[in-house]
Formats: sequence, structure tokens, C-alpha cells
Amino acid sequence: MPNSQQASHATRWYEYVSRITEGMTAREVAHRAGFDESAMTRWKQGRNADIKFVVQFARAFHRNVLEALAEAELITDEEANLHEVRIGVQDMSTHQLLEELANRIENHTAGAKSMP
Repeated sequence: MPNSQQASHATRWYEYVSRITEGMTAREVAHRAGFDESAMTRWKQGRNADIKFVVQFARAFHRNVLEALAEAELITDEEANLHEVRIGVQDMSTHQLLEELANRIENHTAGAKSMP
């Protein structure tokens, strides 16, 4: 039996799915998203959504995947609102490093020209 935390997670997800698919049957939703309609029943009963189903659902209904992951409470709302992912220098290619260096030099030069 799910605990109250699990039920609140699934409830938010189920309400989201219900809003997005208003007027559709569980069978229609499942067919469009490519999963078994029993998933809808499990969510309605308070079970958490699996990440695979969340992503499939978002893509099938042309929704933002991060939004869906947040609604399923698999990531936080703050994480869903991130617009930039920073990577470390060690993860950048030589080309990316050179582009970053060129941008910084250009921005520095432009900033220096605008100073009195």
C-alpha cells in the first residue's frame, strides 16, 4: 500500500495527465503515448509514475519534458525551470573552449570601449 508521500506524488501527476488529456479515455491516452492503459489506473490509485512513462507521455502530447518530470515530482520545479546547463572545462571540446574564449575576449573588448 502506498504511503501518503507516494500518493501525493502520484496525485499531482494524475491531475496533470487529466488536465492535458481532458475528454480522452484512458485507452486513447495510452494508445497515443504508447503504454498500457493499466498505467493510468495505477496513477489514479496513487502510484508514482515511472520516468519512462513520463517522458513518453510528454513527447506524445507535445509537452515540455522537464515540466512533466516536475509534475511527476521526479525533479523539482526549480530544476524544471533551469534554462542553462553549465559544464566544466574538462567536459568541453577544444572547439567549445576556443568559442568561449573568443566570446569572452569580444565581450571584454566591447565593454572596455563603452567605458568613459
